[in-house]
Amino acid sequence: MSRFFKSVAGLAACSMLLGWSAMSNAADPPTGLGFVKSNVLVARSFPAKKLQGMNVRNSQGEKLGTIEDVVINVETGKVSYAALSYGGFLGIGDKLFAVPWSEFKFDHGKDEMFFVLDFPKDKLKAAPGFDKSDWPNFADPHWADLIDEYYRDVQKNVTTKNVTK
Repeated sequence: MSRFFKSVAGLAACSMLLGWSAMSNAADPPTGLGFVKSNVLVARSFPAKKLQGMNVRNSQGEKLGTIEDVVINVETGKVSYAALSYGGFLGIGDKLFAVPWSEFKFDHGKDEMFFVLDFPKDKLKAAPGFDKSDWPNFADPHWADLIDEYYRDVQKNVTTKNVTK
């Protein structure tokens, strides 16, 4: 067997073991393909290309935009940010926002899968954004701190207002 095929076979075996290990440690009982939510099988993992174009709604069900792309932390293998496309018309004039992945919650309706971003529209419009043709330097720790701090501060203010009402 060639060295290439041995490497591929080894990687596949490691992936299966890691997947089995992650499933055995999951809080929800594994069903193989996903988990059962209201008698509907919901996937736990998606190819990144399936996330592109997925709608993002607020908690009131209003469409905020779509997922343009995801940003992966190559050290952890986890998604750090989603590039949310917002504004514009038919893709023209859209602004992108790098939103921390932890801000999104996956949900689905009868005929649609989408993400919920419980974030005020006015705060999203005011968030640091970028143009599709001019992505930020994700290696810059100051940029990441700016983004993370913005979303953390807004969520803290939103939570404080909801508690004091």
